[in-house]
Amino acid sequence: MNDQMHGQDASFNNAPSFVDERGGNTALVCYGLMIATLFTAFATGLIALIVSYVAREDDDHWTNSHYTFLIRTFWISILYAIILGFFTFVIGWIPLIGWAVVGLMGLFVTAWFVGRNVIGLLRALSGRPIDNPRSWLFG
Repeated sequence: MNDQMHGQDASFNNAPSFVDERGGNTALVCYGLMIATLFTAFATGLIALIVSYVAREDDDHWTNSHYTFLIRTFWISILYAIILGFFTFVIGWIPLIGWAVVGLMGLFVTAWFVGRNVIGLLRALSGRPIDNPRSWLFG
């Protein structure tokens, strides 16, 4: 009788809780920051990297694979940017051929970066882990 006065059913306290303590919201925000990196010259990517390092824990929760995936995406994209910068310096001065090679490499790196982040974002939205977060491709 007392439970009905407060607006609760007596069986409310016995119901199992399916609320996940660590939802994927932080991973979703990190993916958004990583995609925004294309427009901010790695500034938001650096924020996503720091948040991913802080949010990742040592258990088998599904979000940990996303944080590992995000961290590796950041560092691999930095490596690709360095390689692209090297090739731009070495062969970018050659008219047409150098420009074509550097342009195609830039398109590959951009498509890889966007594809990797979109795939991770879609998996995080559906609550699924990344199958192989240590992959160099798309997990």
